[in-house]
Amino acid sequence: MTAATAARTRRGRSSTSTIAADGTLVPWLAAKGSLAYRPEEPPARDYYFQYGWVLPDVFADGTAGRRPHFWFGAARREDAREIFAFWETARSRPPDQVLVQAGLVADDRVTAPIAVYRTMRALGGPALLLVQHGSYQLVDPADQPQVGNGFLLLYRGVQKERRFRTETLGSSDTGAQRTWRRYLGVQAHVLSDSVRSFKSVHDRARRCETAHIFDGTWMTDDIARGHGLDVGGPGPAASIWKAAHQSYSLSRHIAEWKFGPAYVVARTLVDNVRITTFFAGEQEVRVVDPWRLEIVETHGCCTWACRS
Repeated sequence: MTAATAARTRRGRSSTSTIAADGTLVPWLAAKGSLAYRPEEPPARDYYFQYGWVLPDVFADGTAGRRPHFWFGAARREDAREIFAFWETARSRPPDQVLVQAGLVADDRVTAPIAVYRTMRALGGPALLLVQHGSYQLVDPADQPQVGNGFLLLYRGVQKERRFRTETLGSSDTGAQRTWRRYLGVQAHVLSDSVRSFKSVHDRARRCETAHIFDGTWMTDDIARGHGLDVGGPGPAASIWKAAHQSYSLSRHIAEWKFGPAYVVARTLVDNVRITTFFAGEQEVRVVDPWRLEIVETHGCCTWACRS
């Protein structure tokens, strides 16, 4: 049996469903079974952090077979040293939890599960650790002063643009509402399994740091079409899809200096974000519901409705 085959056999024995018994969605790798570990109940050994063994399907073809470990999905163990430090501390004492938010699936709304903890950087200094379906983000607390109240600030650089435009559904008629429900069905589908969730939130990423995972696949387009969502047509589905795939950062510095100098700051509830994992860079997030964003700051630009 090859390493890749062995890994997939192990994968078959471990549930990656994130649906809890009450129908809510958990932020962990699974709602039950060996991958249902969480910081309050950490695994006794590091084996379950080896995504190449326990989550081989998130990697590009052949990758997990060549290098089977990929701790927390990172290409090198050293890259995940701060995540290891957090879990090692959790084994010795209760973690400093900020919040744990279960996801919800309803007819008119879907929210994302997420957990947030306080931790320390490897080189010193406080940090916030966000956890969602195997993805981790370390965030500067100064950039997220409202997280304790259940809100995140999202930063988006627009370079030299004069306006920041947000997409709208455009109509409240029956057709538009049907499109919206189909879109929510897509979100519920990708959030209900940690492998699918991990792959979907990285499907627009294509960087040297993510070459070993299923990046740049645009796989969610196929999922959307399978749910009857015409993401390539002229109707409201395309507007929804474009808005949902806009990238924001959890870091003001990224928006201001890498994608600025003009940038905006939006506020949304913690359960409205999808996070890419730490090695993807840019502290990138997407939003589940684009209309649950509130623009709270503009720098060097204004919103699309403003007058020049």
